Amino acid sequence: MNLLNSLIELLTENVANSVIKDAITNKQTCELKYLDDEKLPEGAQARTIQPVAYGYSKKNNPVVRAYQTSGPSLKVNEKGIPLPDWRLFRVDWIKSMKAKKGEDSLFLTFSEPPLYNPSGDNSMTRMMYNSKF
Repeated sequence: MNLLNSLIELLTENVANSVIKDAITNKQTCELKYLDDEKLPEGAQARTIQPVAYGYSKKNNPVVRAYQTSGPSLKVNEKGIPLPDWRLFRVDWIKSMKAKKGEDSLFLTFSEPPLYNPSGDNSMTRMMYNSKF
C-alpha cells in the first residue's frame, strides 16, 4: 500500500471513529452508505442503522455492530427476512455515516430481535465502545 492510500485510510477512519463513538454514546439512529451498496438495485438508498458497539473483528478490522432497520442489504437472517436485523459493518467499507435528525433520531430499546448482548460480541476480539441500555 502506498503512502497516499495509507493517509486516506487513516483520515477516513479517524473521521468515522468520532462519528461512530458519538452515535453509540448518544444512542443515535444513523444513515449509512456502505461500499457494497452499488451491487444492489437500490444502491443509492442509505441504510438506517442503530449502532451499539465498535471494536475489532477476528481479522483485526475495525467494525461496528448495528441494528439495521431499513435500506439495502445483501444478507438475510435465518428466517430469510432481510431487515430489520443485526449487522456487522467494516469501518473501512463505510462511505458515509451521519446521525439522523428529527423524531426518529434516537433509539432507546429494541423489541426484535432479542436485545443486544452488552457484555460482548462473538464477532469481535476487542470491543472499544458499547451502548449502555
